[in-house]
Amino acid sequence: MPKIDAPTVAEHRANVQRKLVDAAEAILRAGEPEELTAAAVTAAAGIARNSIYRYVDSVDDLRGLVLERHLPAWLDAVAGELAGIDDPADRIAVWVEANLRQAARSGHGWLMGLGRSTAPSAATAQVMAQAHSVMRDAISRAWTDLVPDPDSARVAAALTRGLLEAGFRQLDDGVAEDVVVEVAGRAARGLVAGIR
Repeated sequence: MPKIDAPTVAEHRANVQRKLVDAAEAILRAGEPEELTAAAVTAAAGIARNSIYRYVDSVDDLRGLVLERHLPAWLDAVAGELAGIDDPADRIAVWVEANLRQAARSGHGWLMGLGRSTAPSAATAQVMAQAHSVMRDAISRAWTDLVPDPDSARVAAALTRGLLEAGFRQLDDGVAEDVVVEVAGRAARGLVAGIR
């Protein structure tokens, strides 16, 4: 039986997995996703290289675990900003603004870059799909409540997501958070006024 550094095997396993995810996150935050290798992660985590596969099926699964670490807080923060806002037009603008604030606080580029590996593992793809589904559903519901025609609501939701993506790119390019949030919020309100 392998030596463990915790009172129980379960605690030891959780500690090692946390170290692996910490190491993966540090590598990914450094902006060098190609450096996410078994050798680099295990060296940083302080475990034997061949031990990594006791904790993950593939090195790419670590991307999903890093996403899982950050996305719940992001989604909860957006949901918190939307809580109590009943008007669908206001929900649309606040949804854009809230997501941009979260992007600015998390350093969106590195976090969203996790999903841009050439072939994400099934575990990473599942985490990404769940997060995108939650985000899509929130904006789709607001547009469906606002616009009676389902096709128009679908197009409007897609345009809103495009506005959000453009805001993400501006943040990643170094434009100040307050400027991006304010302009994107006005643009979202303009989109609502033009489609309503």
